[in-house]
Amino acid sequence: MKTVAVRIDYDPDTKTYGATSDELPDVYAVSDDRDDVLARFVRAAQLHLEALRERGEQPRPLANAEFVTVAIAVDAA
Repeated sequence: MKTVAVRIDYDPDTKTYGATSDELPDVYAVSDDRDDVLARFVRAAQLHLEALRERGEQPRPLANAEFVTVAIAVDAA
C-alpha cells in the first residue's frame, strides 16, 4: 500500500470540497462533505489504477514525498 498527498479545497460559494493529488493527476473528487470527498477520492483512485492494469498500462510511480508546514511572515515592514 502506498500513501499519496491529497489536496482538499473548499469553495464557500458552492459549499463543496474538491480533492486532487499531484501524484494522481487523472483522479479527482467533489462532495459537499469533507470526509466524503476523501472517500470518493480513494475510490476514484482505486478504479483508475484498476483500469490502467486492465489495459496493461503501468501506473505512474508514486512519489515518496515529504510535506512540511512552515510559517511565513506576511506583515513585512
